[in-house]
Amino acid sequence: MQKGNIFEHVLDQVNLVDLISGYIPVERAGRNYKALCPFHSEKTASFIISEEKQLYHCFGCGAAGNAINFVMQYENLDYLDAVELIADRYNIDISEFSSSNSQKKTVDYKLFYAVLRDAANYYYKNLRTAPQAMAYLEKRGLNYDIIRTFGIGFSNDKWTDLINRLGKKYSVATLEQVGLAIENKEKNSHYDRFRNRIMFPIVNPRGKVIGFGGRVMDDSLPKYLNSPETDVFNKSQTLYGLHLAKDHLHEKKQLIICEGYMDVIALHAAGFQNAVATLGTAMTVEHARLMKRYSEEIVVCYDSDLAGQKAALKSIDVLEGVVEKVRVVVLGEGLDPDEYIKKYGPEAFKEKVDDAVTGTAFKIRHLRQGFNLNSEQEKVTFLSKASEIISQVKNGFEKNLYIDELSESLGVNRGLIANEVYKGSKGNHLSFHSQKKSRNIPIVENDRRALLEEQLIVYLTHAYSKLTDMQKTVIGAFEFSESRQDIFSYLMTYFEGNDRFSMQHVIEEADLDVSSALEQILEKHTDEESDIDVDLVLNNILLMKLDDALDALRKELKTTDDVPKIEREIQHKLLLKKELTLKMRHGK
Repeated sequence: MQKGNIFEHVLDQVNLVDLISGYIPVERAGRNYKALCPFHSEKTASFIISEEKQLYHCFGCGAAGNAINFVMQYENLDYLDAVELIADRYNIDISEFSSSNSQKKTVDYKLFYAVLRDAANYYYKNLRTAPQAMAYLEKRGLNYDIIRTFGIGFSNDKWTDLINRLGKKYSVATLEQVGLAIENKEKNSHYDRFRNRIMFPIVNPRGKVIGFGGRVMDDSLPKYLNSPETDVFNKSQTLYGLHLAKDHLHEKKQLIICEGYMDVIALHAAGFQNAVATLGTAMTVEHARLMKRYSEEIVVCYDSDLAGQKAALKSIDVLEGVVEKVRVVVLGEGLDPDEYIKKYGPEAFKEKVDDAVTGTAFKIRHLRQGFNLNSEQEKVTFLSKASEIISQVKNGFEKNLYIDELSESLGVNRGLIANEVYKGSKGNHLSFHSQKKSRNIPIVENDRRALLEEQLIVYLTHAYSKLTDMQKTVIGAFEFSESRQDIFSYLMTYFEGNDRFSMQHVIEEADLDVSSALEQILEKHTDEESDIDVDLVLNNILLMKLDDALDALRKELKTTDDVPKIEREIQHKLLLKKELTLKMRHGK
């Protein structure tokens, strides 16, 4: 997609007040509109909508953005899905922005979604007239409510049942394109892909049916048959049940990832509506990134047999490269989630989820099963491999906790394990209690620093092109206060690809915290941009940096063994400060 234009194209044709009014009651408030914020609980309206700017901002929780941001947050969608939902709802043609390959291939997404929707409806209605299929689902513990929620259906045991039914409305070529029909070997006719199977519609986060999974009711193979890859369906980027789970993540942004359709359905039926599953494929980075958009924690809950545990280990490696918080449920007894709930009930399963272990702990536990720790030789091998696992942990505190646990459980000297874990790394690692204090110069937040940094932000947005190369170098070398560092970093990157500043562009592309904080700063200093002397601001920031450095050197002077060296550095900083002060005094 041509990201530079599609967002503006959609936003230009949508009135933010109208869009938000479709979700919540809105009333006029002077030149703006106001409403009770839909993103947090409040009794007094603090959610302000500017029709003039086409922006919203909640002064209670800080939520802010444009029409796309609102739909993303309200509907729990990613950016492109939100754009497509708005385009759908307002009949905005975005076909010109579709990415095209070398053959200039054109995809009629609306047609494909319509075919798949009609197929799902047909399978769903067909289930009611298939007693053997209903009996199978009832045996699996599925009632009408959960069948309706997931749109479960049935495909008849006939070669062209669906083709005959949908062929009156759609061409066979279209049915083949969406994976519902297959051409025979002789290339002279087509037949239904799915026959005599329980049908599970696969739905994307926007509620569009994009494919199907079909399950046999006996022991014939293949047990599951999924739709092939199509223009609307990619297994490595799709999670079953996400369209339902995303609406249950407001209080706790946690997703439970399972292995199959029935596990997800069983978990939802038992009250765990944050469950999703991959579609017969191994976990991919795309899956991990998709889950990260909606959740802050991923709980892996695979079958507890050997194959399931091996799959869990592989998934952990993928997830930990993308998601910060990953835990693993250990069910035991070779049970899958569906079987465990049937045997022990939802409360017992909830305890398992609450007690889920970290990915590292799971790896160590799994590794431990392969060793006889009564043997000194095997214990040494185990410790070596376990230390290698722990060494991959990024958080120092967490790393030391695993070292402590190994030391206590195996009766091995903690220092020996720590040396193995930190082999090749620098610094004191034997105990996080004895870590040397960082010698980085601390940044002290104060009103003067805040004012200078905010003035520099305002100047960048209005006059970046006026900066000299030297000034850009000086700004790039600064370490700004934490609350504004992300804004500076974003702006410096922004101007690498844009000549002029656009707040609308920032809202579309930047992190919401960055865009809202930047907007507040610009509004706070709205009348000051023409009065800002950038050289004076830069010199004052440099003075503060020199003062910080001098404070740090004076503290170091009390503990160092090399007093002359530190004194020379102090004298050098004092000389720089004097030169800078004189320069400022003379207006240079």
